[in-house]
This record gives sequence, structure tokens and C-alpha cells, in this order.
Amino acid sequence: MTVLSPGNAVLELMRNATSRVVIVAPYIKSATIRRLLDATPDTVSEWDCITRWLPEDIVSGVCDLEIFDDITKIAGGRLLVHPHLHAKYYSNGHETLVGSANLTSRGLGWYTPSNVELLVALPVDFPGLADWESALLSSAVEATEQLREQIRIQAAQLKQTRPMYCPPEVEDEPGEEEAGVLWVPQCPTPERLWEVYQGRGVETMVESAFEAAQDDLLALSPPRGLTEDLFTAYVAGILRQMPLLIEIDRLASTGLTDTKAQELLFDCLRGGTEGIDVYAQIWRIVKRWVVHFFPESYRLETSQEVLVKGREIPRR
Repeated sequence: MTVLSPGNAVLELMRNATSRVVIVAPYIKSATIRRLLDATPDTVSEWDCITRWLPEDIVSGVCDLEIFDDITKIAGGRLLVHPHLHAKYYSNGHETLVGSANLTSRGLGWYTPSNVELLVALPVDFPGLADWESALLSSAVEATEQLREQIRIQAAQLKQTRPMYCPPEVEDEPGEEEAGVLWVPQCPTPERLWEVYQGRGVETMVESAFEAAQDDLLALSPPRGLTEDLFTAYVAGILRQMPLLIEIDRLASTGLTDTKAQELLFDCLRGGTEGIDVYAQIWRIVKRWVVHFFPESYRLETSQEVLVKGREIPRR
């Protein structure tokens, strides 16, 4: 049994499929399911997807009607509906993932801030899994164009009568044009972020730093009313989930030089015609954030600065 990063784990599961895929998630977004479909080999001839597809899910934006076309247009693609579904289960016939992650950008860690989710890898012959899958498939209803239209009408009516409806597990999605944008910290003084969060700093900070802090807070979306300790924990929690920070953490175990880090940023941010100075500046800011929010884990060594991850000292 292995605990895995949700987004990478699901994509890898799709890439390793040979003939059959089963996807089970209450909330599924069209852009996300298309990404999985693109990763699936042409040898797959059965593609079963089970979701909730309730009108309130459509109104709240946690699920899309378009997934019907996304799935049924491929060979062997079938969308099924189970109104009481809450499980998250992914299988390619050889491996299985179970846990909490829905098929949304936030659920899979592909948008910042993402949800804190968990997927665990289990062998396909794990006791009870096959029976559970069979029982679910037999109790689900196959989606049709008529059912989709019925849900569309009900969602429109619900939106008119309850325009502020919001389910308990809302997972707002960015627009498709925003989905590929990778956020990185912009404020060069992360120790001032708390001050800006409190509504202060406009008169004591350099204007560009203050505006950058505001942009960072907009991306991080911290809830209002946090204490300073909770605010710090919130930001640190989001940073820990970022694929970029996960890779930095791995490389820093043996010492991450400025040059290597700038190359990493160039690759992760899909570097274009910008000069290396752009990535040098981004790295200077990222380093400050990492050291500020994880003081027990990282230190900077002199000369060409090297970010080093050491033994974490537990807080008292």
C-alpha cells in the first residue's frame, strides 16, 4: 500500500492502462477528464466512468454536463450515474487508487490553492475491491442524451429558485484559459504577507512589494479571520502541495544551487524568450518564501547560495 500525489498518480494510472479503465468520482470537470482521456493508450477498449451528476452539482460548478460528450465520443466510453456516490476510485485493471480526490483541478493539485487530498495505491486483487466495483456498476444508471437534457433543465430551474446554492464540498474551477497558469510567489518580503493580510502595509511597504503581496494573497485565497499561526500554517500547507515545491524539496536534500534552481524554474514555468535574469529573480523570491515558511527544514549556505534541506526540528 502506497500513498501517492493525486494528480500524478491518476495520470500514471491512465498511462499504464491496457484494455480497461474504471473512474469513480462524485465531481468531475470536463477539462480534467479530457486530460485523463488524452493520457489513456489507444489499446483501452472499455472506459467506464461513474459520477453523481446531480442538478445541484451542475449549478455549483463542481461537475459539468459536457463530460457526457467527452466520455461517450471515445471507443468503449460509458458514463454512469449514481446519485448517492461519495467514493473516489480509479482502476486500470492492474492497479487501483482509492482516497479522497475528485476529478477536478483543485482535487488533483493542478490549481493553486488546491485541496488537501489523499490517494492510496492498492493491488487490484485487494480483498473486496472487485466485489465493490461490480456492485457499484450494477447499481448505477447509464447516462443518455435524454438524461443530460433533463439534468440541464432541472439545473436551470434550481439556479433560478436558489441562486446562492452551494454544496458542502464546493471545488470552484478556474476558466480553461487559467488552468495552465502556474502560480509562484511574487512578494519579495514574505514576512510582510501577514501584515497585508490584516489590511496594513500600504504606507510602510514599497508599492511594488505591496501589490505583489496582494496578488499572492489573491492566489492563495486564505480564509478571513485567521490568527498569525493559522495563517502561516495555511500558506505553508499550500506550498507543500505545489508540484514545484515538491521538486525543490527533493533536490534540496542534496543541496540545490542557484543555477540548478533557475533551470528547474525555466522548465516548470515553460520558459520562453525571457532572459535568465527573470528566473534568477523568481528563485530569489521562492528561496525567501521557503526559508520563511519552513525555518525548521531549510537553510541557505553562502557563496553561490545553496538551499539545503536538513533534519526538521519539531516545534515545541
